Amino acid sequence: MPTACRAATVITLAGEKAARGRAALEAPLRVEDNAVILAEDGVILGVEPFSAFRRRAAASFTFTDAGDVCLTPGLINAHCHLELSHTKGKCAGGKGFTLWLRSLVEVLRTRCATEETRAATAKALEDAVASGTAHIGDVGSRLPGMVSELAERLLAGLDRERGCRYPLTHFLELIGFTPPAPEAGIPEELRAGPWFLPASAALPPRRYADCALSGHSLYSTAPEALQAAHALCRRTGRIFSVHLAESLDEDECIRDGSGPLHALMAELLPAPTRAWGTSPAALAGKLGLLDPGTLAVHGVRLSSEDRLLLSRSGCSVCLCPRSNAFIASGRAWPTAPEADGILFCLGTDGLSSNTDVDMRKEAAAARDAYGLPARAVLRMATVNGAGALGRKDLGTLEAGKAAVVGVFHPDKVSFLP
Repeated sequence: MPTACRAATVITLAGEKAARGRAALEAPLRVEDNAVILAEDGVILGVEPFSAFRRRAAASFTFTDAGDVCLTPGLINAHCHLELSHTKGKCAGGKGFTLWLRSLVEVLRTRCATEETRAATAKALEDAVASGTAHIGDVGSRLPGMVSELAERLLAGLDRERGCRYPLTHFLELIGFTPPAPEAGIPEELRAGPWFLPASAALPPRRYADCALSGHSLYSTAPEALQAAHALCRRTGRIFSVHLAESLDEDECIRDGSGPLHALMAELLPAPTRAWGTSPAALAGKLGLLDPGTLAVHGVRLSSEDRLLLSRSGCSVCLCPRSNAFIASGRAWPTAPEADGILFCLGTDGLSSNTDVDMRKEAAAARDAYGLPARAVLRMATVNGAGALGRKDLGTLEAGKAAVVGVFHPDKVSFLP
């Protein structure tokens, strides 16, 4: 039977496309007061005033009154590392990027795929869905099979009439400069180049069809591997993701082949990044990695020339303000005029550098960090996130879209316009 859900306020973003540029992000929102979302089999039929619904078709729907809340499109967490959820509270914060990364590596060396890992990942998934997240761009290199299994289990236990769908886009990271062993289970075409995946990332061949191959970063992944992954994503119509311009340490490592991050990479990888004499963003452009199908993550260390380069490429940039603050790696500048062509979205990053995966808190942090009005970060967390991940079924509340909503209670209404 069709369902109807009434709320004091509904912000649909109906008809909106991903917003590029400050003017588009800050455009006034259409707010529907005392409105009803109509849905059937998890798909929205329409949104209309409660008065019209009551006169016309109330008897034909299973009705729920959500009360004095504001409903928005389900939130999109465009970048998260769910497999790292067990590292929460165990990594160094406030000391810069390299010390944080070193502490994460130590945690991963001493903790393997135990029940603690599974339990922490399952809880993170459950918390994300409970806080109104419709979809997560999940990045993994060690345990993607475990994450997908937990997501399927979570989905099986949810009420599908609420519009719940498989909640993840999987990005499988390439890391390193040497080829993987044949027993890793990686398809032949992906074993030909100079890169590796940890042996624990071995997946049955069918699982590779579920993943978008991505690069970890320019300092930790062979350039040929990044180009091969990007080309494969283009051929298969998937989004290519890569960490980019996250810290000063990364900038030194790429530009000069020096600094603490370069030293750490020399310890961890057999062939560390050489000096390229240019910024990470400029190198990504030189390698042909920037285009409308690319999702660059962080974008903290971008010069005006870098921002202009990314703008002209049409790529998306996922901002993770709470992660950047935890690591003390800097702050992005999405309001810079030369960044107007970039599609900005939001992500929580992993719990190795955040306290939770609640996108409502991430949106509030973005509002404060970047000096944007709530309507701008709401777009970044919904329609822009859906656009960045290529999800045409999400991002707005209108006919044909998934009936997944974000819920903001009265004490959180200050987040909204």
